[in-house]
Amino acid sequence: TLVDNARVSYSNPVRQSLFEFEDCLQGGKSKSEAAADKLRRIFPGVNATGVTLSIPMPGHPVGTSEEAISQARQDVQRLEDLMASHDAVFLLMDTRESRWLPTVMAASKRKLVINAALGFDTYMVCRHGLNLPPSDQAEGGSTDAVPMHSTMGRVIPGHMLGCYFCNDVVAPGNSTRDRTLDQQCTVTRPGISMVAAAMAVELLVSVLQHPDGGQASADTSAKDDHLMSDYTSPLGLVPHQLRGFLSRFHTVLPASIRFNRCTACSELVLQKYETAGFEFLLEAFNSPSSYLEDLTGLTQLHLETQEAEIWELSDDEDIM
Repeated sequence: TLVDNARVSYSNPVRQSLFEFEDCLQGGKSKSEAAADKLRRIFPGVNATGVTLSIPMPGHPVGTSEEAISQARQDVQRLEDLMASHDAVFLLMDTRESRWLPTVMAASKRKLVINAALGFDTYMVCRHGLNLPPSDQAEGGSTDAVPMHSTMGRVIPGHMLGCYFCNDVVAPGNSTRDRTLDQQCTVTRPGISMVAAAMAVELLVSVLQHPDGGQASADTSAKDDHLMSDYTSPLGLVPHQLRGFLSRFHTVLPASIRFNRCTACSELVLQKYETAGFEFLLEAFNSPSSYLEDLTGLTQLHLETQEAEIWELSDDEDIM
């Protein structure tokens, strides 16, 4: 199932192989429907469906009118239904904030997520950590309670891996505001979307073929471990992230642990989503980014960091 709310534009066919020039004419066809149609033409046996759907997101208020809230509720419900009926999710959006709601839902429903993002000559592909089944969580305690020393110098288990947002210390907001053309993912080197797409597919296949599936520990390129480590999967390594740099034709395989103050996959956010449902999401959509930062403790983290910087400055002054 392909989900998008946009129409095919003239910049798409040169970097997205499922679109043709004819798809751009007369205002453009629906992206999701055009892509699904092309897949069926390539291989008639494929089960491909296009869904036109606008995903609500933080930083883009849905409004407070009854009509706007009703539409947002319908969009959220449709996305929840799609999440529940699929086993794996690819997040290939243009903005950071558009990935937030699918990330929250997928973490709550324990779905495999492969995330891909592009820069002008860089790309990032990663798999999200997959929470342990409830029965295993009951035995092992909170999945957020990951002491840093427990992962230092060792591979990171699949349920301890971070999501797309775990390395951020700010909540998602409107990233399209005041963004120059070269900062948008529509301006890239010609082959980078194909490279990232191929890596995303191969990462999912590698996860599926691993004996531990989504719980597979992350292989990394730290200290060239990936060149010497024994394969635990028939297809080889199963990294957490792939970060590619076309200017140097170089790829690294970093890995990071789950952040207990993450604005998308932390237990604080998931519990709020699972108990308050749409009311919590509506608050996140319509409120400033400080709402999620307050909820997860990022606001307090910022204050503690500022205080540490002030103390450090005071110590320097005393020495002088």
